[in-house]
Amino acid sequence: MDMLNHLLTADPAAPRLTVYNESTGARMDFSAQTLENWVAKIANLLEEELELDTDSALLIDLPVTWQAAVVALGSLAAGVQFDFVNSSEPREADDSSPQIVADAVFTSPDKFELYSVGNVAAASDGSAPDVALVTDDPFGRGVAESGGELPAGAIDFGPTVRFYGDDYFGSTTPLPELYPDAGSASRLLSTGWHDKESFTVSVLHPLAAGGSAVVVAGLTTAERLQQIAANENTTAQL
Repeated sequence: MDMLNHLLTADPAAPRLTVYNESTGARMDFSAQTLENWVAKIANLLEEELELDTDSALLIDLPVTWQAAVVALGSLAAGVQFDFVNSSEPREADDSSPQIVADAVFTSPDKFELYSVGNVAAASDGSAPDVALVTDDPFGRGVAESGGELPAGAIDFGPTVRFYGDDYFGSTTPLPELYPDAGSASRLLSTGWHDKESFTVSVLHPLAAGGSAVVVAGLTTAERLQQIAANENTTAQL
């Protein structure tokens, strides 16, 4: 897989994605090698489990987490079109809600019913989308592993993605070619994203430029951000 080769060649062990969850106190750190493994697993899952391809649409309705970031990176590797929904609370489904077209949805367990009914999110062929449920467990444990009950018809992301290999043999485009105007390498601090454009700026651009991203999710203060910036040796901030 060529997408992250520039990072692997430069330093496979250096931190490239660091995600703080201020609500739980969790901090997760991913090197280029770890990211490569996760991207490969997800790209394989999208193609083999969900049968998605370049004509498919993937919706990510998750809070700002490392899981959401690696799902997006895996989608990029597999050439699957993806987008984010910014909803910290479950979206209400009523007659006035615009129909969402998606072939698959990655979302949190509390939103399964929303996406399991066809009048809320329909795949491009008119059927209901596949729904993968992603917990907020910092170590990526699944719904059942975290003590919950997996609804019938849902895909439990945690244990399912672990089944897939760490190598992806499909054709991928290197990030620097996808984002040639990403700017200079930096260790960029941000408070996350709310759509695909802001994800691109806060995560994809620093990675494409050979840098790294530090993302702080959850309510925080300016003083706390300054502390994290110092601890993480960031060089730029959004």
